[in-house]
Amino acid sequence: MNNYTDFNFDVEKKFGAKLAYVRKNKKLSQMKLAEIVNMNFNYIGQIERGEANVTLKTMKILANALEVELHSLFDFRF
Repeated sequence: MNNYTDFNFDVEKKFGAKLAYVRKNKKLSQMKLAEIVNMNFNYIGQIERGEANVTLKTMKILANALEVELHSLFDFRF
């Protein structure tokens, strides 16, 4: 084991939780968000559970659909 702190530990789960938080605050279901971004709603669920390895392109699409700046989805203090 390394002697450093892994600041990026569980970033997929943190990103997913933040995505779900923002989506719910926008009063959107996973189904509606999936429809807006032309993705399968199961994939949205996988992202929100931290199970999907999301590309930067997909992150940008989701941020645009939610009308937030991409960097705000990485602010895990919520």
